[in-house]
Amino acid sequence: MENNNQLENPVERYPAPPYQESRLDTPGHEADMQNKPDHGEESYKGSGKLKGRRAIITGGDSGIGRAVAIAFAREGADVLIAYLNEDDDAKVTAEFVERAGQKAVLVPGDISQEQHCNDIIEKAVAEFGGLDIIVN
Repeated sequence: MENNNQLENPVERYPAPPYQESRLDTPGHEADMQNKPDHGEESYKGSGKLKGRRAIITGGDSGIGRAVAIAFAREGADVLIAYLNEDDDAKVTAEFVERAGQKAVLVPGDISQEQHCNDIIEKAVAEFGGLDIIVN
Protein backbone atom coordinates (compact mmCIF):
# COMPACT_ATOMS: atom_id res chain seq x y z
CA MET A 1 0.00 0.00 0.00
CA GLU A 2 1.33 3.43 -1.00
CA ASN A 3 1.85 6.12 1.66
CA ASN A 4 0.12 9.33 0.47
CA ASN A 5 0.72 11.19 3.73
CA GLN A 6 4.26 12.33 3.03
CA LEU A 7 4.97 15.93 3.93
CA GLU A 8 6.20 18.26 1.22
CA ASN A 9 8.32 21.33 1.65
CA PRO A 10 5.94 24.18 0.65
CA VAL A 11 8.85 26.20 -0.69
CA GLU A 12 9.61 23.48 -3.22
CA ARG A 13 6.02 22.43 -3.91
CA TYR A 14 5.20 25.12 -6.47
CA PRO A 15 7.35 26.39 -9.31
CA ALA A 16 8.96 29.77 -8.78
CA PRO A 17 10.07 32.09 -11.56
CA PRO A 18 13.81 32.62 -11.82
CA TYR A 19 13.75 36.31 -10.89
CA GLN A 20 16.93 38.16 -11.59
CA GLU A 21 18.18 40.21 -8.70
CA SER A 22 17.94 43.92 -9.38
CA ARG A 23 19.29 46.65 -7.18
CA LEU A 24 17.87 50.16 -7.38
CA ASP A 25 18.94 53.26 -5.55
CA THR A 26 16.32 54.54 -3.13
CA PRO A 27 13.89 55.90 -3.75
CA GLY A 28 13.50 53.58 -6.72
CA HIS A 29 11.62 54.36 -9.90
CA GLU A 30 9.27 51.78 -11.34
CA ALA A 31 10.47 52.50 -14.87
CA ASP A 32 13.87 51.12 -13.81
CA MET A 33 12.49 47.82 -12.48
CA GLN A 34 13.13 44.61 -14.43
CA ASN A 35 10.07 42.87 -12.98
CA LYS A 36 7.09 45.21 -13.06
CA PRO A 37 4.69 44.97 -10.10
CA ASP A 38 0.96 44.43 -10.52
CA HIS A 39 -1.01 47.26 -8.91
CA GLY A 40 -4.38 46.07 -10.17
CA GLU A 41 -4.25 48.38 -13.19
CA GLU A 42 -6.00 45.79 -15.33
CA SER A 43 -7.59 43.49 -12.76
CA TYR A 44 -9.18 45.61 -10.02
CA LYS A 45 -12.79 46.63 -10.55
CA GLY A 46 -14.34 49.01 -8.04
CA SER A 47 -17.91 49.10 -6.78
CA GLY A 48 -18.34 52.62 -5.40
CA LYS A 49 -17.58 51.83 -1.75
CA LEU A 50 -15.71 55.14 -1.35
CA LYS A 51 -17.98 57.31 -3.51
CA GLY A 52 -17.58 60.96 -2.58
CA ARG A 53 -14.66 60.34 -0.21
CA ARG A 54 -11.41 62.30 -0.27
CA ALA A 55 -8.11 60.59 0.51
CA ILE A 56 -4.44 61.34 1.04
CA ILE A 57 -2.06 58.49 0.21
CA THR A 58 1.60 58.93 1.14
CA GLY A 59 3.98 57.02 -1.09
CA GLY A 60 1.20 56.76 -3.64
CA ASP A 61 3.53 57.18 -6.60
CA SER A 62 4.47 53.49 -6.75
CA GLY A 63 4.30 50.09 -5.10
CA ILE A 64 1.60 49.43 -2.55
CA GLY A 65 0.75 53.14 -2.48
CA ARG A 66 -0.04 53.10 -6.20
CA ALA A 67 -2.21 50.00 -5.77
CA VAL A 68 -4.12 51.74 -2.96
CA ALA A 69 -4.54 54.93 -5.03
CA ILE A 70 -5.91 52.96 -7.99
CA ALA A 71 -8.25 50.94 -5.76
CA PHE A 72 -9.53 54.02 -3.91
CA ALA A 73 -10.16 55.87 -7.18
CA ARG A 74 -12.01 52.90 -8.64
CA GLU A 75 -14.09 52.81 -5.46
CA GLY A 76 -15.01 56.47 -6.04
CA ALA A 77 -12.54 58.51 -3.96
CA ASP A 78 -10.60 61.58 -5.05
CA VAL A 79 -6.92 61.04 -4.23
CA LEU A 80 -4.05 63.31 -3.19
CA ILE A 81 -0.77 61.50 -3.76
CA ALA A 82 2.08 62.62 -1.50
CA TYR A 83 5.49 61.40 -2.63
CA LEU A 84 9.17 62.27 -2.25
CA ASN A 85 10.53 63.13 -5.71
CA GLU A 86 9.49 60.37 -8.11
CA ASP A 87 7.60 62.71 -10.46
CA ASP A 88 7.31 60.32 -13.41
CA ASP A 89 5.93 57.50 -11.25
CA ALA A 90 3.50 59.89 -9.55
CA LYS A 91 2.19 61.13 -12.90
CA VAL A 92 1.48 57.55 -13.99
CA THR A 93 -0.49 56.94 -10.79
CA ALA A 94 -2.41 60.19 -11.29
CA GLU A 95 -3.35 59.07 -14.81
CA PHE A 96 -4.88 55.86 -13.41
CA VAL A 97 -6.82 57.85 -10.82
CA GLU A 98 -8.15 60.23 -13.47
CA ARG A 99 -9.04 57.37 -15.83
CA ALA A 100 -11.21 56.06 -13.01
CA GLY A 101 -13.09 59.37 -13.19
CA GLN A 102 -11.64 60.82 -10.01
CA LYS A 103 -9.57 63.87 -9.18
CA ALA A 104 -5.84 63.36 -8.62
CA VAL A 105 -3.60 65.90 -6.88
CA LEU A 106 0.18 65.43 -6.71
CA VAL A 107 2.25 66.87 -3.85
CA PRO A 108 5.99 66.14 -3.85
CA GLY A 109 8.05 66.60 -0.71
CA ASP A 110 9.46 65.03 2.42
CA ILE A 111 6.82 63.84 4.89
CA SER A 112 9.43 63.65 7.64
CA GLN A 113 9.08 67.45 7.77
CA GLU A 114 6.14 68.56 9.93
CA GLN A 115 5.43 71.69 7.88
CA HIS A 116 5.21 69.65 4.68
CA CYS A 117 2.65 67.37 6.34
CA ASN A 118 0.60 70.42 7.33
CA ASP A 119 0.86 71.67 3.74
CA ILE A 120 -0.43 68.33 2.42
CA ILE A 121 -3.51 68.51 4.65
CA GLU A 122 -4.17 72.13 3.65
CA LYS A 123 -3.80 71.23 -0.05
CA ALA A 124 -6.26 68.33 0.28
CA VAL A 125 -8.85 70.50 2.01
CA ALA A 126 -8.38 73.28 -0.56
CA GLU A 127 -8.60 70.93 -3.57
CA PHE A 128 -11.30 68.54 -2.31
CA GLY A 129 -13.26 70.66 0.16
CA GLY A 130 -12.43 68.30 3.01
CA LEU A 131 -10.65 65.11 3.94
CA ASP A 132 -12.00 61.68 4.91
CA ILE A 133 -9.12 59.19 4.67
CA ILE A 134 -5.36 59.23 5.25
CA VAL A 135 -3.21 56.24 4.25
CA ASN A 136 0.42 56.34 5.34
